[in-house]
Amino acid sequence: MKILILLMLACAATGCATLSALPANPGTSTASAIDDTPALAAPDPIASPFPVQNTAPQIIIPATGGAPEIGIPLGGDLYLPVTGGPPVIGLSTSP
Repeated sequence: MKILILLMLACAATGCATLSALPANPGTSTASAIDDTPALAAPDPIASPFPVQNTAPQIIIPATGGAPEIGIPLGGDLYLPVTGGPPVIGLSTSP
């Protein structure tokens, strides 16, 4: 019983032979070895698809006209007035 436990510990500590990489196919030619590319290559890092938005209140000009208001951006051209009321479609005066 002790031998079995020691064998399992040795296998776990050093790694088993079954966990190694698969042997190469001896029938491959040198031309295919040059063109080998990893099957699961990592994608190139790109910028985040969602830009960081400023959620601080901004001065907006309502699309329907009227006095400028201070609103919190909800997305697109939709703003929630700080003073309350329904959301307003407008243009922000800040960049």
